[in-house]
Amino acid sequence: MAAGETIVFDDMSKRFGAVHAVSDLTFTVEPGRVTGFLGPNGAGKSTSLRVLLGLVNPSTGTATIGGARYATLRDPVRRVGAALEATFHPGRSARAHLSSVAVAGGIPRARVGEVLELVGATPYADRRVGGYSLGMRQRLALATALLGDPGVLVLDEPINGLDPEGIRWIRGLLRSLAAEGRTVLLSSHLLSEVQQTVDDVVVIAGGRLRYTGPLAGLGTGPVTIVDAPDRPALAAALQGAGFALRVDAGDLVVDADPADVGRVAQAAGVALRELRQRSGGLEDEFLALVGQELPPPPPPGSTPIPGEAPR
Repeated sequence: MAAGETIVFDDMSKRFGAVHAVSDLTFTVEPGRVTGFLGPNGAGKSTSLRVLLGLVNPSTGTATIGGARYATLRDPVRRVGAALEATFHPGRSARAHLSSVAVAGGIPRARVGEVLELVGATPYADRRVGGYSLGMRQRLALATALLGDPGVLVLDEPINGLDPEGIRWIRGLLRSLAAEGRTVLLSSHLLSEVQQTVDDVVVIAGGRLRYTGPLAGLGTGPVTIVDAPDRPALAAALQGAGFALRVDAGDLVVDADPADVGRVAQAAGVALRELRQRSGGLEDEFLALVGQELPPPPPPGSTPIPGEAPR
């Protein structure tokens, strides 16, 4: 097994014409830990990972593994394993796919059987990949990443498509790989998918860094749940007072004290039907970081705000 290595994004930006996909991204991923790279769809996660793996060049800044760009690594298949938008020939079996990758990378063929067993794919290893479910393809992608027994793993949405048993399995596997001293970086657009797996998180939205640090560092302060028969009027009053709003499972959530929320509603003449405090969770903080808030209230007669039933 190769040793884990530090991943460093240093003021990295990537532009596609006039589009700034990633701007001034700086963070570090340490060996021996599982780091979640989180953000909504379109946040810039895949672009950042593609820069890290040398698939696209950064516009400015750097992304390095062990102090070097991926393109300059010696024997990269044994240092870095990646599962990023993996595609497979539908007519080949998993065993045939892995065997071809092993031959190209100078990896002993015996390793193919080891990784198939490791990811639980042995029972269907000789079936054509074209008949695989998404979860089975995810296991094959992970087997491909592990083929060279690398010290660094870069995985894009590895939990997507797995059933509950598969999610428990991959959590245990990734934790064990990090415990061996490997560097594990995995992306996801949902904190709920990975919060039982990761040690550290990097949160981006709109191509910009919003948080980097231990999972426990995400705030868990209380939030206020509020509602009114006239929800658009309530939203307009609260947003006019500078409060950020969002809808979570149908609830209107405000990052403020209930007394302050009540005073604003009273001053605006909005009658409330609900006003209570709820202990803030990681998901609340994550949604706040990525800016999934309510838009400004629409003018009268237009489309209602999210979470408001049409009238």
